Amino acid sequence: MKKTGSFFSSISTKLMMLIISVIFVLSACLMIICILFMGNVLTQGAVTQMNLFCDERGSDLDTELLRIEDAVNSLSKWTESRIPDLDSIREDESLRARIIDESDDLIMFMTESNDFIQSAYIHYTIDITGPVDRDEGTYYSRDTDGTFKTIPFTQQEIAEDPVSEFWYYAPIKAGKAIWTNPYYDGSIDDYLISYVQPVIIDGTPVAVIGIDVSFSRLLTWVDTLSYGETGYMYLKEADGSAHYHIDDLGKEHLHGDAEDELVEHGELMTQDRTTDTLIRYNYLGRDRVMAFVTLRNGMKFVLCDGHDSIYRERDRVVILMVVVSVIMAGVSMGVAAFISLRITDPLRKIASAANEIGEGNYDVVLPPEKNDEVGEVSRSFRLAIDKIRSRSENIRAHVAAQNERIEKDAQTLKKQEDDLVSMRNLAYIDSLTNVKNKHAFEDTASYIDEQIKAGTAEFAVIMCDLNYLKLINDTHGHQEGDRALKKATKILCKAFPMSTVFRIGGDEFVIIPSMLEYARIAEHLSTLKMMLEQQRKSSDDITKRISISYGSAIFDRDYDHSFQEVFERADKQMYEQKQKIHAQDGFKGDNRTARDT
Repeated sequence: MKKTGSFFSSISTKLMMLIISVIFVLSACLMIICILFMGNVLTQGAVTQMNLFCDERGSDLDTELLRIEDAVNSLSKWTESRIPDLDSIREDESLRARIIDESDDLIMFMTESNDFIQSAYIHYTIDITGPVDRDEGTYYSRDTDGTFKTIPFTQQEIAEDPVSEFWYYAPIKAGKAIWTNPYYDGSIDDYLISYVQPVIIDGTPVAVIGIDVSFSRLLTWVDTLSYGETGYMYLKEADGSAHYHIDDLGKEHLHGDAEDELVEHGELMTQDRTTDTLIRYNYLGRDRVMAFVTLRNGMKFVLCDGHDSIYRERDRVVILMVVVSVIMAGVSMGVAAFISLRITDPLRKIASAANEIGEGNYDVVLPPEKNDEVGEVSRSFRLAIDKIRSRSENIRAHVAAQNERIEKDAQTLKKQEDDLVSMRNLAYIDSLTNVKNKHAFEDTASYIDEQIKAGTAEFAVIMCDLNYLKLINDTHGHQEGDRALKKATKILCKAFPMSTVFRIGGDEFVIIPSMLEYARIAEHLSTLKMMLEQQRKSSDDITKRISISYGSAIFDRDYDHSFQEVFERADKQMYEQKQKIHAQDGFKGDNRTARDT
């Protein structure tokens, strides 16, 4: 009789059961992995999007605050440069008045383009003037029509002002520029935050310079920001003691962090920003999340939304993936069962495995290595696969070593590039006078030419030449000539303290004024002229005083097409002045041109 085997003893049946089992397990694992992976991706995407939106809006607001800080700091430096010493500013009332008058244009220029600014001021301290009943400063405040008007404000009123503790005493006590907390100013019926910089000379506060920001207008702007369908933004104190919304401003009680029930990531409340995480909390029974960044004034800029609103899309995708995965697993198992039932020859499986190996896939499923012909073939295939895999791993290790060497070489090249950049920076400085050299001047001229082509250029050129340098070298030696060059450089830098000075030749200098000094170029040229006149009176010997010829030219966009045209006008004016100085000093020189002397 022919011996028959049981149902589970056939290779096809075993293979069918194996495939069904493997597909079921893989489908379940794949479904779980996909759900977890996609859930994490969508969750992180929602978190990242919310933090990015908060960062971008916070950056917009920080830009406005930075402009205010720059304006106050620039005016403070300018004011300090106008004060010769503590006794002069304390005793000379006309000097104080002159500084205030000269600061008017600067204050208006720095404040008129920012709609958040309510007022700007510069006041001398009571330590300098005493609590007198007269104006010792200037105070600009925005009227209801949006224009700035001067408001009288005496020193005695400062001492009696109920909010002077914020804008006057606080920065003096701190000894540095500060942002104040929000406070109510009854004189204008508005809430303000102020950025104030004290001017301190020899340890004595001389003046306070500040800008007041309308906190209500700021909150109104914040209230216009929305995120999605239900997200909104607000400001709060750094310690979370008060949350500021425009509708709640002025109320006796303001909502604070203490009323929020933290659920997740509450430790981030003390950080500067949430970065890539959201804080989850409950407020009045509502499940919410928040992201925040810390602004330049120390306040926190917060974006809030409902927890369900943020993760609604994630939940929909997860449910859809579960349904699709279950359907795909059922279909796959049905197809696998149908195919396996039709397999009668286990050698076809081995042939299929051989084909996969030929395509580079070594993770194939082989029949069990039993004591029969199929088992022997399966064993031989496994040994071959192991050898091929080993060789493949050796190749990958070799490639990894090569990549490591390439990375080290790249690091070496990067270091060499950094060294070249450092050497280039050194090449921009004149070694004798420590101002910029001719190479830096040529690069600057090229950059200005690009601005001219773009239609954004606005500049002036001052060409300067140290007179009698050759005569000084011939009479007293080159060491004395070097000292004369250094003294000339010091005079030019003092007349234009915020501008770039270039030495482009032996005795030739060029000044390109900064935007602040460009706006008051006539005043700085007058200062230079006064300093040179003092030098002229210091000695009758032209080799023992500093004499500088200079000429200036301002870029005219209707006529000038290049930096060189403006430079040549300044150079021509300088040359004409040099001839006049030679004639005035009775200097005839020799047969060389006036430029050589």
